[in-house]
Amino acid sequence: MKNIVKTAFAFALVLSLTMLFSISSFAQEKMTMEEYNIKLSGFQTREANAKADLAKCEAEIETLKQQISQTDEEIAQVWSGIYTMLETNEAGVKEFGSALNNLESEVDALASLSPEELFKRRAEIDQLEQKLNEYKGSKIALLSEMQDKLATIEGKIAQLRASLPKADFDEYTVVKGDYLWKIAGKSDIYDDPYQWMRIYTYNLDQIKDPDLINPDQIFKIQRSAADNEYLVVKGDFLSKIAGKPEIFNDPTKWTKLLEANKSFIKDQNVIYPHQVLIIPE
Repeated sequence: MKNIVKTAFAFALVLSLTMLFSISSFAQEKMTMEEYNIKLSGFQTREANAKADLAKCEAEIETLKQQISQTDEEIAQVWSGIYTMLETNEAGVKEFGSALNNLESEVDALASLSPEELFKRRAEIDQLEQKLNEYKGSKIALLSEMQDKLATIEGKIAQLRASLPKADFDEYTVVKGDYLWKIAGKSDIYDDPYQWMRIYTYNLDQIKDPDLINPDQIFKIQRSAADNEYLVVKGDFLSKIAGKPEIFNDPTKWTKLLEANKSFIKDQNVIYPHQVLIIPE
């Protein structure tokens, strides 16, 4: 509609300027009164035609305005019906969309973490997924725009879960008076003090001396072994472990185990139950 108005205005302006320029030009030429009247009549005819065309454009513009107004009313009525069906209003839909944007931002923030940090905050993934499921239960979620947003967020949460480390562990913060034997014996840890070796070998990055730990250290408490880990049991020895089908299926490869775990295996013939061995590629 704006283009039509601009076109009509430009057309009238060009015509007026052309007429003024032409009148000015031929007024300076020598001509008879009859010739002058003929040219003047021609300009008057063109002006009348231009005015008629302009009036036609204005009429078309007015018609378009009415059609647009009618369309806007029809759209408003359709949305009114949709809002009624969804038991909400325009403000409610905007608020719902804003909530989904905030949820997506929280998911993106977790996605920026390292896998290890993300594992520590895995409970937040559960909370975000719970929020997502609550939003999916809303009638507003039936809107195609909201369905697309929900699907995007659901995909991002799935990617978060896929990036979590395969190992499953909890965390324990050391307090004054703790030692590995005592920690392993706690009912919410292993309820078995002899499993102190498990804590030690699973936290070699923090424990250089098993007899020396400090308050506020945060230890990983292994709950299940990852694909590249093996929990030693009574009766195990390196060649026996290497010969297991799920390890190397070859007892002669025990040296690989020794090399990968030499930080705490001092004697190739001596390993202890509850040690966590790294299985090299």
